[in-house]
Amino acid sequence: MPPTLPTSLNGLSEVEVAQRTAQGLVNVAKAKAGRSYAQIVKDNLLTFFNLVLFSLGAILLALGSPRDAFFTAAIALLNAVVGTVQEVRAKRKLDMIALLTRPKATVIRAGQEQQIDPSAVVQDDLLVVGPGDQALVDGPVVQGAADFDEALLTGEADPAPKRAGDLILSGSYVLTGKLVYQAQKIGDASFANQLVQRARQFTREQTPLQSEVNLVVRVLLLLVVFFGALITINQLINRDQDLLESVQAASVVFGLAPASLFLMIVVTYALGAVRIGDDVEIGANTC
Repeated sequence: MPPTLPTSLNGLSEVEVAQRTAQGLVNVAKAKAGRSYAQIVKDNLLTFFNLVLFSLGAILLALGSPRDAFFTAAIALLNAVVGTVQEVRAKRKLDMIALLTRPKATVIRAGQEQQIDPSAVVQDDLLVVGPGDQALVDGPVVQGAADFDEALLTGEADPAPKRAGDLILSGSYVLTGKLVYQAQKIGDASFANQLVQRARQFTREQTPLQSEVNLVVRVLLLLVVFFGALITINQLINRDQDLLESVQAASVVFGLAPASLFLMIVVTYALGAVRIGDDVEIGANTC
């Protein structure tokens, strides 16, 4: 159903503004911080491979190999630290994302234009935008015409002409012309804020290389468990066998687990992410 456009440009009265403000129909986006720092630390510390490494470290310590146990547990801790630092850095970058940067909004209320804070815009307000202005909320054009730059939203570099009845998307900029549009979607419902929230959502997808390495590692861990079980059964059956020989054999078997490989993969991807982030910042500063 198309929105109902106002028949005049008087805008909302002070009473109507107060009513909408009391109803919570204001242009305030509820910040969603995503995962907390405690969740990030926990998820990077208690991964499957880290738990395996900690378990191997405990077993090696019980078998009387404290040095091997220390290095195995240390690799797991370094793996968790690198992963945590990388994700915290990404979280801070995402929290800084903002498409709406206009400091003031020009609205028509009681027949008069006035500048207000963007968070004071209420639903059905009439907003005035001209060259260089940014649309702060979504809504249809009421009067006038202008060309908008929607490259930040759609990636389309060509100007988007807007006339009466056309929809204005928050986050777009006026290139030429001047118009009045009505605030329809505000706060979290606006296009720009929804786009930012989607960008801040946590997703974890493995690359093809990570999937292949994980498969190889799981196979090796199965071999470690299998041979470890054989050594244990052999020790239980042959009571007269020297315990030291069994411990040495178990240490060799546990050495099949590529503990350092986990750390190398995490460090490699972390360094790659840092380089990409630095290249993006350099490119943005030179534009």
